Amino acid sequence: MPLTVRTLFGGPIAALVLVRATSLTPDTPITNPIPGQSVINNLPAAALSTFAFQEPQPRRASIIEHCFISSLDASLWAPLGESPLVAAALKQDWKTVFGMLDAGASVETANETGVTPLMAAAMQGNVEVLRGLLERHANPAFTDLAGLSPLHHAIAARKMDVVQLLLPLAKFETTSAGGQDLLSLALESGDMKTCQTILERLPATLEWTANSRKALDTALRANLKEQVQLLLSKHPAPPTREGGTVPLIAYAIAGDDAPLFHTLLACGSDPNLTVPKSAEKEFMSLLKSKYLRLYIQEETGINLLMLAAGLGKTDYVRALLDAGADRNRSTPREKMLPLYFAAWTENWQCVQMLLGGGPMPDQLRVEISLARQNMAVIKDGVTVFTTKCSTGREGFSTKPGQYVITDKDRDHRSTIYKCAMPYFMRLNCRDFGMHEGVVPTYPASHGCIRLPGDAARKLFVEIPVGTVVMIN
Repeated sequence: MPLTVRTLFGGPIAALVLVRATSLTPDTPITNPIPGQSVINNLPAAALSTFAFQEPQPRRASIIEHCFISSLDASLWAPLGESPLVAAALKQDWKTVFGMLDAGASVETANETGVTPLMAAAMQGNVEVLRGLLERHANPAFTDLAGLSPLHHAIAARKMDVVQLLLPLAKFETTSAGGQDLLSLALESGDMKTCQTILERLPATLEWTANSRKALDTALRANLKEQVQLLLSKHPAPPTREGGTVPLIAYAIAGDDAPLFHTLLACGSDPNLTVPKSAEKEFMSLLKSKYLRLYIQEETGINLLMLAAGLGKTDYVRALLDAGADRNRSTPREKMLPLYFAAWTENWQCVQMLLGGGPMPDQLRVEISLARQNMAVIKDGVTVFTTKCSTGREGFSTKPGQYVITDKDRDHRSTIYKCAMPYFMRLNCRDFGMHEGVVPTYPASHGCIRLPGDAARKLFVEIPVGTVVMIN
């Protein structure tokens, strides 16, 4: 039988020859021998879509690989079906790998799990080899059977030099699932620079995970506002505690954690967030106001401004208003405004802010003495007007405190007692106030402050809404 001899490599010792019978039919050109067809058939659609196959030239890649097998160490021999090229890469025998590539082996050769030489180099953190493979057009978007790209492998192996090299080549903007996996791996690595780069390229549709909560906590503790802002911007839902439903910023208000509150607000937290009715017990235990706890449990739409107002936290109310909180937003069922929650705390500063303003007490205030049954108007520290008054009788006593005139009604009529109360000046949005009425020398009302007609008219005209009224 005639023989054909083809010399592939020359050398001083011997030549490697391939011998085949010319009488055999010609070899069928292999259109895409590497990776094996069985590997390709098992690849997920996402992996196939990211792998750009080029039309290869007919070559005997299987023959080339098996020629190299003879020169590999025994330790590099792989199980049946394993690629010798990838086996060499995993053993870090890059001299053999590049020799096989120079002889014509495909740079995208994969083993039975879909691992390529580029992935092996990424795992090992070999930047020089990685550059060499990329120069040979290795595809950084190709994924193994587990859906992991070279970048995934580099992040998982904490090979940050390789990560920084591959990040600009990654195409995960439109694949939120893959991107989320990358982010999780980066968060686990603790490398905030990598996390930030990945976050910047992800869509703003992420869901909070244990890892992203941990990253947020780390950024908050270190006062890394740029990272906090980026994390918040990529998650439509507000951050909560693990397993909880109450926004983290609501915890900051209830627990009086000013640094956390101001950082979250400054970094983009929505000032109009609401506290869910399903608020966890841990949060409810922070609320000292029974009135506030009841409303959270029974009413929907209790927002941050209502929470801060109901707790009498002036600084938080001011900050929320400055950040754009809507003072006119009410609960859907009871139509409760933030002002009403503030009114029950008797914190005149909160009430004034939610009203939209009012004179400071040192500029203008009204003082009522329960013991002497009289009233005085004090302007800039000087008493400018006095009158007698009549407060609540026994069983209906007028409660001492600091109140604010929240509204006026010239022709008010009581819906409780069905009688006229002209020149009515309501205090703290409640069911009592100052008005014209019969004024004996003793407490005689059902809780309101009765004034002589002339005094009531004068105060109604001259004392603005928002003025503080001190009853003592």
